[in-house]
Amino acid sequence: MKHIFFPVLSASLFLLATQAKAESSIPVLHSFAIHQNSVVFELTSYGCSKDADFELRMEDGPAIILVRKRPDRCKRAPMVFQVKRSLDGSGLSLQTPFTIRNPFAPPPAKHKAKRKPFSK
Repeated sequence: MKHIFFPVLSASLFLLATQAKAESSIPVLHSFAIHQNSVVFELTSYGCSKDADFELRMEDGPAIILVRKRPDRCKRAPMVFQVKRSLDGSGLSLQTPFTIRNPFAPPPAKHKAKRKPFSK
């Protein structure tokens, strides 16, 4: 029984890790802004994100989705990072409504709350 349990457990963990890795390629956005035919996205970085790590994909609807091509494996404090992408050549314009399919969440806290010392 032990011989069957270990391979099944290993395969299950591998599948969960693969699924988590695939899901992490779509970053959570904090905000976006549209400037002259470009979209600026704000998301969390841990210190190793570069502009080239992201690509903008078009989907039916019309919709766009920002995709992370390389994970940010640094372990610094989280910070807000901006990615700017042009809508030129995408078939979208500022006059056409479109959807951003990335999930949204508030940005990381800039400072931890300081606790007051206990009074005697």
